[in-house]
Amino acid sequence: MSRLERTGHPTALDLPRRFGPRGPVSRRRVGRSLLVAGLVLAGASLLWSVSASPALQAFALGLAFPGGGFVICGASAPAMDMTALWIGGASAAAFGLALFLCFATGNVLGPPAVWLGAAVAASLYAVHHGCLAAESGGLPVLGLTLAAGLAGMGLAFFRPVPVSTPGMVERPAARPLVRVAASPSELGDDDLARLRFLLDRALQPLDRFDGFERLDPFQSAALRYQLQFAGFALAMIQRNHLPALQAYLTDAQANLIDKARAHRVWRYWAAESLWGRGRIDPNPFAADNVMYTGFCATQIALFQAASGDRRFSVPGAFSLIHPSGRRFQADFPSLVGNIAGQHARSDFGLIACEPNWLFPVCNSIGYAAIAAHDAQFGSGVWAGMAARQQAMLRSEFTDGRGRFVTCRSSHTGLAVPAIGGVLTQLLPSFFLNATLPVLAAENWQRLRGDLIEQTGAGTRARLGQFWPIDVGNYRFTRIAGLCGAAATAVELGDQEVAEAMLGALDARYPMATSGGTGHRPDASIWSHAFEIMARCGRQDGLRDLVQNPVDPSRAETSPHISACPYPAALVAKAAASEGQLDITLVPGSGAARVSLDLAGLRPSRVYRRSDDASAFTSGPDGRASIDLHLTERRRITIREAA
Repeated sequence: MSRLERTGHPTALDLPRRFGPRGPVSRRRVGRSLLVAGLVLAGASLLWSVSASPALQAFALGLAFPGGGFVICGASAPAMDMTALWIGGASAAAFGLALFLCFATGNVLGPPAVWLGAAVAASLYAVHHGCLAAESGGLPVLGLTLAAGLAGMGLAFFRPVPVSTPGMVERPAARPLVRVAASPSELGDDDLARLRFLLDRALQPLDRFDGFERLDPFQSAALRYQLQFAGFALAMIQRNHLPALQAYLTDAQANLIDKARAHRVWRYWAAESLWGRGRIDPNPFAADNVMYTGFCATQIALFQAASGDRRFSVPGAFSLIHPSGRRFQADFPSLVGNIAGQHARSDFGLIACEPNWLFPVCNSIGYAAIAAHDAQFGSGVWAGMAARQQAMLRSEFTDGRGRFVTCRSSHTGLAVPAIGGVLTQLLPSFFLNATLPVLAAENWQRLRGDLIEQTGAGTRARLGQFWPIDVGNYRFTRIAGLCGAAATAVELGDQEVAEAMLGALDARYPMATSGGTGHRPDASIWSHAFEIMARCGRQDGLRDLVQNPVDPSRAETSPHISACPYPAALVAKAAASEGQLDITLVPGSGAARVSLDLAGLRPSRVYRRSDDASAFTSGPDGRASIDLHLTERRRITIREAA
């Protein structure tokens, strides 16, 4: 049973519906945008009314509406000018495309450039064709009336509305953190097969990206997300099931982080900086861009927390090299300092992904890096900013039902529809559980009732609530939504929802296995990663990882596997307790003789292995090797001989 309420719409947390955003910053930005639109429309109307020039009239109508100058010119000609009408329609379509690209790539210059360019082009067209009639006096009156309405609405948005309401008083109580079990559970064959899907991609040479998808560099299928979500999953696997495995699991995580330093991963920022910020600056750390800086910081944070390996905290360890030779210095502490400073300077409290667009889910991921840095280095940055971030999320980034908006424009204050469906609303709960657990639980309570329905046979997923598109690769499946919901349910301790999501996943999208590697056809890499986090996670697993990192000195002095031949031997369990090392090995490519390197043993001591009762002696450095013929799943306990 879940520790959360079973009703899908808890009355205590419902918010009154209001027109427009609730937050004061958002309302002011929306008001400002409406006032500007009203002024432009009023200016266009006045220009039309006082001018008899076809060129100025066309320009005025072009300012009033994208492509409007061509449309009116074509319609008002003695013989209807189809060329002008077609150009006007094309101008309106180009403006729509520019709006889409503004969202998809942060190109904030595109929409105004297309709009103004169409107005200028209509003016030139009118000069050459002389097709406008000055006696159309009704248009200025209509324009001024609409302008006055827009201005009035804009002024209304400058009046504040109450953010706190009686319905927001009762909230889920903060709960104590559930600590990880002393002896992590063993991975089954299916989980190992799923894990191999990520490991095969992570362990290839750094300059190789075989098996990764290259669909677009800007949106959710971008290469960076594949690297980062895979890294998150491997860190959680290490924490929950394989804490005493360094070897290939540590190498895989470090490789994914290093792959994120490749120019092909972050070169998109040069374009976004130019058309989104008006700056020629390819440095992805400069400003905004939380989808790279914040995500990479969290990827490093979770790797260090799970493994105890602090290599990326060395000054300059995450530096990037541009093809021009420029070097952009970075490491884990500087990445955290960068994003924390941007949060402090932001009027909304959040950092933009693409320039202008503020996503709660992206920022919730970056929060984990700041909190993890506090836990790893004893700083108090997150503690000093958590209250403001929580307040801003509640006031500026929730809709009338109290759910997170997908994203909001920092320039206009407007929010876009829920692109990505319920997935973009529920994923913040997964990551916020590590930093703002009460807010995470609130959001989950509002959403969970939409995810499941009761049937005679029990609980099942409401598939219609999920986008029919995998946002990780744009293929037509609901896999991403089901995997994301399952992982969030596990993290929030909602076993009922988790089982319904995973049951639907298995029923509709069966896993295929080839050569010991499991995958779901048509599923994206980050869908696979979230499924692993669901199946191999536990309640408060991410929260525990962020808040209670492995101590580096303990990681070195506790017994662990330091080298293991992958994929000849797959480690299904590796846990150390009181000097004892428990290992489960599975052959990954048929029977083979393998050698394991062990470290963290007591120096120059005799140890005995349980599988064949043989003894070996650790070296003065606490290291040793054991050999075995691996033909089937084998469990080995290694302890110091009496």
